Amino acid sequence: MIVISCDHAGFNLKNKFVEHFKDNKIEYVDIGAQILEPQDSFVMYGKKAIDYYLNNCDIQKDKLLLICGSGIGMSIVANRSPNIRAVLCFDKVQAEQGRMHNNCNCLCLGERNTDFKKAKEIFNIFFKTDFLGGKYKHRLDQI
Repeated sequence: MIVISCDHAGFNLKNKFVEHFKDNKIEYVDIGAQILEPQDSFVMYGKKAIDYYLNNCDIQKDKLLLICGSGIGMSIVANRSPNIRAVLCFDKVQAEQGRMHNNCNCLCLGERNTDFKKAKEIFNIFFKTDFLGGKYKHRLDQI
């Protein structure tokens, strides 16, 4: 399952993902924003999605997709939460390495710097790539 959320600046990209999930029968929960309001806060929607994820999902299997204007705000909020390892990605290599080496469970994207075609490519790599474990697990355990 994917838990998806956005603020006002990520609203359009989030809605494109929601349509993609529906079209491809991908299980998801849309935490919001549900309407475009300029005052929507990445902090509020990031925290709501993270709370939902931590209380209702399997953190070994399920993933978070958080979207704001740049992706930076959502990644800051996400990485402040225990058991969340968020990566802000601009390309497929970052997405793959974030999963393989860091076992990231949260993908952050920026609507203002990533169009849907590229965002979908990044998403596909992130959600299909497995964690390698081994020395990488040891490194994560040190955190």
